[in-house]
Amino acid sequence: MWAQCWLKIKAGEVSAGRLVVYKSHVKHLQRYLTYAQLTKIRTADIQEVISELATNNPNTNKPMARATLNELKGTAAQICGLAVDNRMMDYNPAIAVKIPKQKVNNTKEERRALTDAEQAWITDTPHRAQRAAMIMVYAGLRRGEVIPLMWNDIDFEARTISVARTVEAAGNSFEIKSTAKTKSSIRTIDIPQRLVDFLQAQPRESIYVCIAASGKMHTPSSWSRTWKSYLADLNLKYGDFSPFGKQHKSKFDPSGTPFVIPNITPHWLRHTFATMLYMTGVDVLTAKEQLGHADIKTTLEIYSC
Repeated sequence: MWAQCWLKIKAGEVSAGRLVVYKSHVKHLQRYLTYAQLTKIRTADIQEVISELATNNPNTNKPMARATLNELKGTAAQICGLAVDNRMMDYNPAIAVKIPKQKVNNTKEERRALTDAEQAWITDTPHRAQRAAMIMVYAGLRRGEVIPLMWNDIDFEARTISVARTVEAAGNSFEIKSTAKTKSSIRTIDIPQRLVDFLQAQPRESIYVCIAASGKMHTPSSWSRTWKSYLADLNLKYGDFSPFGKQHKSKFDPSGTPFVIPNITPHWLRHTFATMLYMTGVDVLTAKEQLGHADIKTTLEIYSC
């Protein structure tokens, strides 16, 4: 009850994306404290939840990140604080909860530019997701900027793309924000003739450039399905299945097709664009503007790779 009251208050204070995060935290707490009466919850009860998740998050089967654990503790503290303010509890049991020390994971998620061969995969493989992939590789747009991109944002004569919108997940839909990720994200990007030629050859079924199979703007689930399908096609076309003793003819093969190519992400494609800027001698300040980075340090990290 108090968790739902707290969420209703937060709904009027935070973005839809942040509210989704809070709901996830509440779900974690309720999973472990379903049968506990709020007035009887003690510090040890919440500590047990935090300690368990620090070892294993049932959603991922991996330890929960320390930052997320701190957010979870903060959520519990705010819910209990609301109960204290309404004299349902004498004290806030979440305040004294400790975040367990975790083993430091020095392995970072791989982020790299595509090789020349992998870039050819993108340019040579037709698919519904190819438009988005081409734009991310040759214009450096983020996923959230590609999804709401409209045809009238592209000036084919000037060879530019204007970026002024992004999307934010709200359940199984995206909400369009009239401003981009940050003030620096609002920008005009110079694009190569290769991308101009590719996009001019594409049919315009909607006001949006990259659309779902329904013909409408992507939802989080449709984007995920489309991207997975795209990777499956690339894997089938360019993967080396010789170690498995047979060639897989279809991604719908009932026996399953092993995934043997790199797990290409939208960030890899954006990183490829940044690397292209560097390789063609674009100075770091111009690259920062083209990439929409708020901090030049972010650009320098790529330029110093």
